[in-house]
Amino acid sequence: MNNSIYQRPLFYQSANADDEAIKANFLIRLAEYDIIIQDILRNPMKGSVQHYLLIGRRGSGKSTLLKRLQVEIASNPLLKGKYIPINLAEEQANIYKLYDLLEEIIRELAQHGISKKEPVFNDDIHVYSRQLFDHIHLLVTKSGKKIVLLLDNVDRIFENIGEDASLLREYLLNHDDIRIIGGSTRMTEHFWKYNQPFYQFFRVLELKALTAEEVRTLLLSWSEKQNIPQLRSFIETRPGQLEAIRLLTDGLPRTLQFFVNILLTNTQDTGYEYLRHVMDSVTPLYQERLNTLPSSQKKIVLQMAFIWEATGTGKLAEATKMNNNVISAQLKQLSEKGIVEKVETGTKNHLYRLAERFFNLWLIFTQGSPADKRRAKYLTIFLENFYNAEQIQLLAKEHLDALDKGAIPPSKAVLLTKAFVQSNCIKSTLREQLITKTLQLTDIDDDIKKHLPPTLEHIMDSILSLVENGKFMEALQLAAEIEYEGGIREFIQGYIYLIEGNSEEGEKVLLASIKNGFPSHHMLASLHLRHNNVTAAEKMFLEALSQDSNIQIPEQESAYSEDDKYTLLLKAHFVEEIERNSELAKSIATIYAANSEFEEAEFFLRLGIKKGVKSAAHDLALILYQQNINKQEALQLVAENYEDYKDDIDFQTVSIIVNAWCGNLQHLHREVYDFVKAYPNDSWAILERLLCHGQSNLVYQIFHSSETADALRERYLPIYYACLLLTQNKENIHLRIPPEIASTVNEIIQEVTLSIEYYKEN
Repeated sequence: MNNSIYQRPLFYQSANADDEAIKANFLIRLAEYDIIIQDILRNPMKGSVQHYLLIGRRGSGKSTLLKRLQVEIASNPLLKGKYIPINLAEEQANIYKLYDLLEEIIRELAQHGISKKEPVFNDDIHVYSRQLFDHIHLLVTKSGKKIVLLLDNVDRIFENIGEDASLLREYLLNHDDIRIIGGSTRMTEHFWKYNQPFYQFFRVLELKALTAEEVRTLLLSWSEKQNIPQLRSFIETRPGQLEAIRLLTDGLPRTLQFFVNILLTNTQDTGYEYLRHVMDSVTPLYQERLNTLPSSQKKIVLQMAFIWEATGTGKLAEATKMNNNVISAQLKQLSEKGIVEKVETGTKNHLYRLAERFFNLWLIFTQGSPADKRRAKYLTIFLENFYNAEQIQLLAKEHLDALDKGAIPPSKAVLLTKAFVQSNCIKSTLREQLITKTLQLTDIDDDIKKHLPPTLEHIMDSILSLVENGKFMEALQLAAEIEYEGGIREFIQGYIYLIEGNSEEGEKVLLASIKNGFPSHHMLASLHLRHNNVTAAEKMFLEALSQDSNIQIPEQESAYSEDDKYTLLLKAHFVEEIERNSELAKSIATIYAANSEFEEAEFFLRLGIKKGVKSAAHDLALILYQQNINKQEALQLVAENYEDYKDDIDFQTVSIIVNAWCGNLQHLHREVYDFVKAYPNDSWAILERLLCHGQSNLVYQIFHSSETADALRERYLPIYYACLLLTQNKENIHLRIPPEIASTVNEIIQEVTLSIEYYKEN
């Protein structure tokens, strides 16, 4: 199936196809078509004539719609005896003045058998133009028909005819011979400026991005008419991926067509191969779009591409080093051209972004410097929109296999590796393997290596060197910058603390590493044995054992097979262990809580508190919160233990959430600010929970505070937009959200809505 669509003669609703193909394949822009055709049928062009202007970006279907109108007028029995459709070529390079346009009309009429000796040019173009108008009027009157003039790129024609536009308007007002239906990529001043001849002269129909249903209809038609059952299968089984393509292409039919091959290709090519193929295909279209812009506008467009999300003039002025007023003026022109989309904010400070997301990707892909590409993560953005997490992991493993076999050029290998390791879908082990294998490739130069993050081995070498020289603070700072998730960062920090001799901090971060998924039990056991704490060492072993679903019940009790008896036996076994080691209560409670067995978790935490385990108090407060019960008890638990645990990140998290839940807002504002400043990487839960408890204004202030904004907005962009939706004008905010995170924002809003209802119950 590779390249199957590209090999077919009919790709989209080509304006050059035969009449029957045009009719059969005209599946979109039906609303605009019906408006115009019904007007032509109802109003026979006697007296007042309605003219139309179709506004849409290149590739939106203007030419095909004009062609479909031509075919209908020429073949419909109710129309063909009354009208002559004249559809001039899309690129009218020979139309320099008004008389050029009129001569083209006369030549087209001759093709329909309507002709008479033409006027002779007499060195006065204005007189000659009027003579041509009179000649056209004579021909139309003689034929008994009217002209429907279909003009693609009508804005260029108006620019060329210049001052003669007034003469054209005069004729159109005084005679009902010609109805103009024009297509344009932009709303130029000819149509909206009050002192221009054609001000409010045309009825404007905007060809907007295709809806999800229109894309589905179009592709299903391709599948049926071109006998491609694989395409139908894709549409029916992978709606999410289809929607991702629609968002990336902004629903533009011509750009959408280049993705069809991706849908059908069933090879071992990576997402990069697909993306590069599409990029190559759209390059002529986008290059022409870019080359028509003056240098100042090109610069603005490129900087907008690298910023990616909707942005204001201030940030653009900073990025381009251009004056704010200049930026505003240029943005206005870019908006008129349909390249930039203005996002209304309800104030005079609007936001702007590139209207087509795939054009945005193409600019980064082809125009960005290595630094720009690294910052924008364009390939990662594509992969995460086009594939789900499982597919990205599979592609990453296939890429790793290609690296092992040396079957990939270094420059491409680095680009793909960078894309994969930046994705949140890739686990730390696979990420490390990808970076290591890529760096081992031969013929890879230093400049290319700079595109990749350092390996964990490289980071550890630096950390060990610092530790050996007693520079523990620098080692901890370096460890804090590790991007890897899954508890590795905390494990390394714990190692540094233990070497430094700070057992208390070491135990704390090692426990955090276990909580985040890294098996640090052996190091914690070693720590406890070093301090002759055999019981604590046994705790680590038992905790690891307890996380195994295959826990063995003593043989004499194996006869009990019922679930409730098994649970009771296991519970009794844990109670016996807690009698020997009270600290074990928290670990066992954590296991139950992870399985949403909150009553059991509560039981063991209360047992732990009874045995003197103070740190179990805030865990119990969290369990009560999760069950939405005993608010006052939860509040008392965090209040009583605040001084002892105010520097503990887990306690602070629980304290803030419980206070928000209970409506205890006296010190909440300051606590939240202090937390996000101290732990910017660990603030997701707090920010989301605050939204769930009616503190959206506080979250908004956090995101816009000079103290915290820079650290938080980029890291928690979906929560930021969710917060805006809850505090600002929703219509404006929806326009601003980057499409690639819209589903995540919606999920957060849904979670907040459900939580608000849940916590209202008590």
